[in-house]
Amino acid sequence: MDDVLGLIALAGYIVGIVGLAAAITYVVIRIFPTQRTPTKDADDAAAEPEKKRGSSGESGEGSLFRRSKRQRG
Repeated sequence: MDDVLGLIALAGYIVGIVGLAAAITYVVIRIFPTQRTPTKDADDAAAEPEKKRGSSGESGEGSLFRRSKRQRG
């Protein structure tokens, strides 16, 4: 019987934690809503052309995962 009560308590604990996380998320979204209409700066950034990719598929010098010089050759 103790095992069954322990499993019920564990399930209640998990439901409580998930519920608390959902409640905090809901409150934060209500306090700090996102903008519904994009600003002019966001439109300008979206209008910029993409960087041209090299023959190896790299996006340029600022690439986060670029290949090392030893692997290029």
